[in-house]
Amino acid sequence: MTLFQDWFTNYFCPAVERYNARHNISNKALLLLDNAPSHPVNLNALSDNVRVEYISKNTTSLLQPMDQGVKANFKGYYLRKTFLQLIKAIDGEDKPTIRDFWKKFNILDAVDSIAESWDEVKTSSMNGSWKNMWPECVHEFKGFSQAESLQQVQQDIVTLANNVDFEEVIENGVVELLESHREDLTNEDLMMLEQERAAGQEEDIEPPPTPLQLTTKDMSNGFALIQEGLQIFSDNDPNSTAA
Repeated sequence: MTLFQDWFTNYFCPAVERYNARHNISNKALLLLDNAPSHPVNLNALSDNVRVEYISKNTTSLLQPMDQGVKANFKGYYLRKTFLQLIKAIDGEDKPTIRDFWKKFNILDAVDSIAESWDEVKTSSMNGSWKNMWPECVHEFKGFSQAESLQQVQQDIVTLANNVDFEEVIENGVVELLESHREDLTNEDLMMLEQERAAGQEEDIEPPPTPLQLTTKDMSNGFALIQEGLQIFSDNDPNSTAA
């Protein structure tokens, strides 16, 4: 919640203000949110220019614009891009294995892929996403264009997956994977994800070596050897005067 509040205050609201100023329109905006646990309920108190409305529970998939094809397309683009990155990474000799690729795939890689995948979402898809909530603002929306686009992306994912020996991947499986992320995360889901993340980190971390201990006996032996070495140098010093 703190992260989302920081995004709202320090990124979203200033971005809205810059956009409105650039287009010479009033600095007002409407932000629609679902009831996910990560969405604070006090956002309206943080801005005079952005109004936040929370969509009623169990109506998100029917009303929220992002659920009208936009997120589905975006997730398809993201998954396709990930497979393209995988194929590029393991292509040729002396390249990492698929397992190595996933172990090295970090948050920055994911953020870069998200940005590039979001750029693939078409303006027509964004406009058409308002067809259920605000149909008057939709311009020349073709009802099947999003479905056809998503179907092509799903077919591309299957082809790419098969190219890296995931021969069991079929289009229905890709559809099921993309659809599995439609439901909002609950607090229990978030806790489970955190537990899985922590468990994964523990598996990757090698157990620390047994710490060494310097005992008084070891110190005594060490000093004795040092003294013995110094005595050898002293006894055989060519510059010393014989008694």
